[in-house]
Amino acid sequence: MGAQVIHEALRALHARGRETWPQIAFDFAAFSAMAASRLGEGPFNDIRAGDLYLATACAARIEPALAAIDKHYLSGLASALVRRGHDAATAADAVQALRVRFLVGEASRAPRIAEYDGRRSLATWIKVATVRIALSARRKHRRETVDEVELIAAARSPELDLLCRRFGAEFEAAFRSTFEALSPRERTLLRYQVIDRLGIDRIAAIYGVHQSSTRLPTADLLSGTWRHAA
Repeated sequence: MGAQVIHEALRALHARGRETWPQIAFDFAAFSAMAASRLGEGPFNDIRAGDLYLATACAARIEPALAAIDKHYLSGLASALVRRGHDAATAADAVQALRVRFLVGEASRAPRIAEYDGRRSLATWIKVATVRIALSARRKHRRETVDEVELIAAARSPELDLLCRRFGAEFEAAFRSTFEALSPRERTLLRYQVIDRLGIDRIAAIYGVHQSSTRLPTADLLSGTWRHAA
């Protein structure tokens, strides 16, 4: 495909992109320099001009483009992830990770937005990437949770150990379910108490509070285990 054909295609894409995003001033020379390498040998009629224009402007760090992609593409991602079953914290972290990877770049790697070629929906491309990040974070969290459960289970009190041996797999599963339902702070307190063998005075000192205001979750773990096993 000749250089003149490519140049004309880029001109048309730039014009259509500017029509879609009139508030984003991005000159043709800069646009064509960034977009040409992504077009390949064509065809060009399936390229989403508005999406490509916005993505290349974001890669060029044009402020109105960054504001537009945040408003129209990123702002609703966290709530969409929550609707898919992710917790709010994981959803927020996933969107923040996406912002870093796609709009800022990591280490020596350019922002991922620079890889967008305009041949698929930018909204879908971003949404799929965010879901992947959230799923990866969820898998990592589950691995860490399993590790914590194994540690707590290995160091649990003789009373709990006796119950697990007596009632078998059902009680063991109930123990794990109850532990996974604890808040991060409760898990940390339990780890201090059961694994690190810290007394309530040491734990209170770590949090800078009085012993009387430090409530250990051991009783909650036991009662919750019974509740799940019932």
